[in-house]
Amino acid sequence: MSYARAITNGYINKLHVEDGAAHDWYRFVLSFPPHLVRGYLQRFGLTEDSRVLDPFCGTGTSLVECRKLGIESVGLEAHPMTHFASRVKTDWTPDASNLVAHARMIADYATNALRADGIEDAAAPLFATALNPTRPLKTLEPERFKLLLTNSISPLPLHQTLVLLDAIESHHDESFYAHERLALAKALVYSISNLHFGPEVGVGRAKLNAPVVRSWNEAVESMSRDLRELREFDDVVSVVHRADARLPQHVLAPESIDAVITSPPYPNEKDYTRTTRLESVLLGFITSRTELQAFKRELLRSNTRTVYKGDTDDQLVADHLEIATLATEIEARRLELGKTSGFEKLYARVTKLYFGGMARHLAGLRPTLRRGAHLAYVVGEQASYFRILIRTGRLLADIAERLGYEVVDVELFRSRLSTVTKEQLREETVILRWRGFPHQTQKNRKQISAEGERVMPGEKKSKTTINRYAQIIERIFHAHYTEGSKDVRFTRDELEVIARELGISLPKNLGDIVYSFRYRVALPESIRQLAPEGEHWIIRPAGRGVYAFMLTPEYDITPNPNYDRIKVPDATPGLVAKYSLGDEQELLARLRYNRLIDIFTGITCYSLQNHLRTFIVGIGQVETDEVYIGVDQRGVHHVFPVQAKGGKDKLSVVQIEQDFALCAGRFPSLVPHPIGAQFMADETIALFEFKMSEEGVKVASEKHYKLVSPDEVTPELLEEYQRSIAAG
Repeated sequence: MSYARAITNGYINKLHVEDGAAHDWYRFVLSFPPHLVRGYLQRFGLTEDSRVLDPFCGTGTSLVECRKLGIESVGLEAHPMTHFASRVKTDWTPDASNLVAHARMIADYATNALRADGIEDAAAPLFATALNPTRPLKTLEPERFKLLLTNSISPLPLHQTLVLLDAIESHHDESFYAHERLALAKALVYSISNLHFGPEVGVGRAKLNAPVVRSWNEAVESMSRDLRELREFDDVVSVVHRADARLPQHVLAPESIDAVITSPPYPNEKDYTRTTRLESVLLGFITSRTELQAFKRELLRSNTRTVYKGDTDDQLVADHLEIATLATEIEARRLELGKTSGFEKLYARVTKLYFGGMARHLAGLRPTLRRGAHLAYVVGEQASYFRILIRTGRLLADIAERLGYEVVDVELFRSRLSTVTKEQLREETVILRWRGFPHQTQKNRKQISAEGERVMPGEKKSKTTINRYAQIIERIFHAHYTEGSKDVRFTRDELEVIARELGISLPKNLGDIVYSFRYRVALPESIRQLAPEGEHWIIRPAGRGVYAFMLTPEYDITPNPNYDRIKVPDATPGLVAKYSLGDEQELLARLRYNRLIDIFTGITCYSLQNHLRTFIVGIGQVETDEVYIGVDQRGVHHVFPVQAKGGKDKLSVVQIEQDFALCAGRFPSLVPHPIGAQFMADETIALFEFKMSEEGVKVASEKHYKLVSPDEVTPELLEEYQRSIAAG
């Protein structure tokens, strides 16, 4: 099995191209056959100087074929799981031998962990009698478990999978991590789960035990065999954006695309998010129904389960007589048949939304295309809505022509048997050519790259060059943001991709880009203005190598200038004070030598570790400047993660949230007290203790300390402090 198609082929169990009843599912999962992509690449005369776009890239068939031919490619994909699959399938950098060796080490670790629970990884699925484990089985949290299709995976295989996932996490190696997770996605659907695929995804005979580790290891070895063959193409650029295909202009540079080869979803009643639900949930791409609905809103409205109140794409085809007539006919048939379910009532609306969404996509695509660009859209006729025939190809061609595209051809690709009407439906390729806007001229890629800085749609270019970090963070935000979004996610590797597109040199420490906007400087105005009044955007970690712009109530953690300064004799060694740099390291040293954490909290504290860095599930890697452990007068143990800020850096609510998570994950039996420390202008040290409330992080206590020479702590000052104690 080819690694380039391993994940998609793995989704299909005993499914054949010739099986018309299953053809729609085959089209979604496999997109279209690789030979079809290669045919259009040749037909359009594309070369190593060309750039190809697949705006509905799914699991990356077009991107893989382009890369194998040495052609640069870009993909857009809104579904987080399929976006991940495309991104990994176009990453051919791992050393094949080292990947196999690392996977075998993980397999041994997981197998031993299972044996300790009284479980042997099966040689083949067991349908009759499963082993009896000696310990309670691992499972998912209730909210995540409810997202799965009922009985899609049996309890013991689920436990085995979670043990394997833990092993992959605990032996994390960035060189192989993504590929190992993708291999597990394939094994989950093909060998571990109870899923089967026909016209719809379904649940088959339950596997009481499954060869989880064995299947995963075989998938990794299959990848390694293909990687050995594909390393020669490693210098070919393939970029995959997590983006809404209806808004390509938010991601792509103007006049940067030579050709489009793609297969968008068809208008039918198949919820494609269900087909990847199992691996999406288990690998952490979807952790709640809210997250599921959020990314569904970024999808083309091709079925009623992705229709939301407030959708407006149908307005773009309101004057299209044939689409309006089609929707009217579908609604009339519904009334005639007496169909009253909520979904059936939406059939007419989703039809208009689908073609309106495609119109929005084609309109937004125009400024990104070079003059003379060729486009190929593989689409299929449908009869899912009360047997009313939807001639998808013909309607799409008509919409494109109205938007200024030249319709070159609508050619038959293949026919398939409708599961509803038992008639042959046409699957066609709509071939288009972009004539260009009147002002457009031919530009090659080198000219485009040389132009450097890009401007987001609707904005004017400043006379002065925008800060390079701001350019990158703006592009990433607007690539993923849709109106009403409160959670806008992106991955660390996108920083490199966007920087390359913008012609910007990256810092050696890639994380400095995100760090700057989390703690040092405000986000660009184009991002800030999209926050409602009383809220602001912050950047939170959302998993390993994943971040999220999130809307939160405005909460600025800054010292209150009206607080008194408590003078404390400075015990900092003179040699340390002489060579201090005025940064957070100096602040941490002064806290330590002067026992300010003890003074502030009233608990005897000891520094446990500097710069504790660890991985927290659901957040990713977190780092705390220093961790103290303390014991109070009753013998209770406490933990104090400390975040220190010097210079212009500011304390962030995100860091405090991470510290609460750190305490819960690494010190669950200790009482948590996240502490913030901030140098003020006159070297006064402001200390904050935080608490977690229903509204989120709040300041529980704030004190300001001034380290002074002992003679400044006068008898009068001590008497004043004593009076303040007596006063309460």
